[in-house]
Amino acid sequence: MKVLRTYKLKITSDHPKFSQYAESYKEAANWLSYVVFKRKKKKINTPSQLSKEFYGTVREKFNLPSQLTCSLFRHVVGTYRSMKSNKNRSLATYNKASLPLCWKRDFNIRKKGMSIWGELVSYKSQSLPEGKWSDSKLKFSKGQWWLCLTIEIDQVEPKVEGGIIGVDRGQKNILVAIDPKSNKTLYIKGGELNHKRLCIRQTRAKVASVGTRSAHRLLKRLSGREKAVTQNILHIASKQLVSFASLNDARAITLEKLTGFKQKFSKENKKQHHKQRARNNRWPYFMLEFFVTYKANFVRITVDNVPAKNTSRGCKFTDNADRVGAKNVALRSLLQRC
Repeated sequence: MKVLRTYKLKITSDHPKFSQYAESYKEAANWLSYVVFKRKKKKINTPSQLSKEFYGTVREKFNLPSQLTCSLFRHVVGTYRSMKSNKNRSLATYNKASLPLCWKRDFNIRKKGMSIWGELVSYKSQSLPEGKWSDSKLKFSKGQWWLCLTIEIDQVEPKVEGGIIGVDRGQKNILVAIDPKSNKTLYIKGGELNHKRLCIRQTRAKVASVGTRSAHRLLKRLSGREKAVTQNILHIASKQLVSFASLNDARAITLEKLTGFKQKFSKENKKQHHKQRARNNRWPYFMLEFFVTYKANFVRITVDNVPAKNTSRGCKFTDNADRVGAKNVALRSLLQRC
């Protein structure tokens, strides 16, 4: 089984061409987006149709490389197709410095190293796994260029034998996991995550209330801080969970199915305090599930879902509610497999 993994490589060498192409690509994408939007057709043109019509114009007007121009048409058409499927058609605008890279056309590996658009590039990263490189992205973030490298690797078959780990997610505790066989429990508390996110939001609100130019510059530096803190803590939590499952020789990790939870919760609790509503809407349960899934699959452990209703109340024994929930999640998973 083949799976795709993305690795972020820091570009350490200086390349003025990247900034030049990024600006031209952004201008070309906005220009082409306006053209597609003004046509107002029910059926969106394919990338090949747009390429036949505007390829020469884009190359001459924006001075882009040939392969980057072809990628531009696929990018814009993909955006409008997504809007059509979401039934939200509006003018798409492109503001971020991001460039699609086609493997063996835009970037390649040579004897001397990796090259992008014919220029040798030095980069800093951890050891990369063996696999087939494929189309990737070049991004500019906070004064630094990054290569988001996509590698296709072989994934081993999941385990057939072993126990099941039940996991209950929450806000007070990020997760509580239990192995029903050994009765071992893993608690990962959410106090640090909630405290750091609250501090960042309060700081941002205080700075925004000042309204000066220096305050706006500080807000720009603070942008993305909450997301970075959340991702870091959830990465650590997901690693601990997968390690716990591996040590207990588990074949599966079972989570509650929380799809549509936020919409349902907001309708049922309109009289809640605005701070509690904000905590509910910012609860990053799906991000945690995503991290756990790909880390677990890497060590041959599958991740399943069971209905979340009454998981913390379906046990007659008096115990911690989260631990009871995790135990019932594991039992429901076993019943589904019977």
